[in-house]
Amino acid sequence: MKRKIMAAICIAAGLAVMSVPLIYSFCGRDRTDRLIKEIEQTIVEDSGDKGKVKTSDGETGTDEKTAASFQTGDVMGIVEMEALDLKYPVVEGAGSAELSVGIGHIPGTAGIGETGNCVLAGHRGSRYGTYFKYLNQLQQGDVVKLTDHEGRVYLYEVSESEVVGPYENSVKDQGQERELTLLTCENSGTMRLIVRCQWKGMEE
Repeated sequence: MKRKIMAAICIAAGLAVMSVPLIYSFCGRDRTDRLIKEIEQTIVEDSGDKGKVKTSDGETGTDEKTAASFQTGDVMGIVEMEALDLKYPVVEGAGSAELSVGIGHIPGTAGIGETGNCVLAGHRGSRYGTYFKYLNQLQQGDVVKLTDHEGRVYLYEVSESEVVGPYENSVKDQGQERELTLLTCENSGTMRLIVRCQWKGMEE
């Protein structure tokens, strides 16, 4: 009898441990979806709510972290890559807090659709989501779509990718052309994977 009880306890403990990553992933995806719904909603109408988050289905959420992001204007837009089945909010900043909810825009680089080099950074996957985990699978010619707060959609085309050192600051260099640079870690965080994209136009 005792053996059966111990076996049941071990099985339950094992299932609990195995479910933790799924719970983290679900929570991360839910938080990301909230951000995406909110920015999509603000594109079509201004809810006027300062302390609540209004989702695209008309409901108001109580996620304080999500609400705070919008109140401070941290969420800039949405990045999409059909080739990777990827869609994430773009937030201002690239600290741990920002990168835990979306793709971070590096301060000091061009904004979405602006002249210059817009640099976006993302985790190479985490327990909260995939983020830029499959960035290395982008191929030349793949399209990256950026949508800003006004609903304008900017299209960029992948031109090249390379692996550089962790302190290679030239990836943030600014020029006179509209460019997009995607940045994530490589080789267990000791290097950086850089994907460069050229301006293609605006979606009509």
